[in-house]
Amino acid sequence: MRGFTGRYLVLVWLSLALLVGQAFAAGPLGVGERHPEILAFTFPAPEVPDHRIYLSLEEEQDSLALADMERDLFLIEIVGVYCPICHNQAPDILRLYQRVQRDAEMAGKVAMVAVAVGATPMEIAHLHRTWRFPFPILQDGDYALHKLIGEPDTPYTFILDRDGSVLYTHLGRTDIDSLFNRLKQLP
Repeated sequence: MRGFTGRYLVLVWLSLALLVGQAFAAGPLGVGERHPEILAFTFPAPEVPDHRIYLSLEEEQDSLALADMERDLFLIEIVGVYCPICHNQAPDILRLYQRVQRDAEMAGKVAMVAVAVGATPMEIAHLHRTWRFPFPILQDGDYALHKLIGEPDTPYTFILDRDGSVLYTHLGRTDIDSLFNRLKQLP
């Protein structure tokens, strides 16, 4: 019986090691990788009229994909509703958006969105009231996009170009001046 128990424990240990290895192998996005499926990902359309205008949504449209936007670059901020770093960084992200909008070249080139992973519509409404972002906070209530990008912790910032190529990634609080300069340098 001892031989069976020992082999069983070794089998269980190897299975767990394989699962953990697969989880870490996927990891977050890598700069230079191409992920057009992120831009094709379908989100529920936001309710806020100004956000619908920002996304160029039709009145009856109830979902959206970033690929439908006429922009060259997509700055996506992955946030958690209960993430204290996300809440602390929100004023900086708002300032970044304002800087981008004041820059004539960048305003029509860069689309900014936040994606709240695991959030309910009520939680997103709370974030809008709290953070006062003039750009949309999109819902990823079932973590589908979050899984697609490797399930990073929050906040997680990344930039994609029109083809879905990853141009920038950052986990944690972002230096907004550095990120703005990076955006200015991108084609």
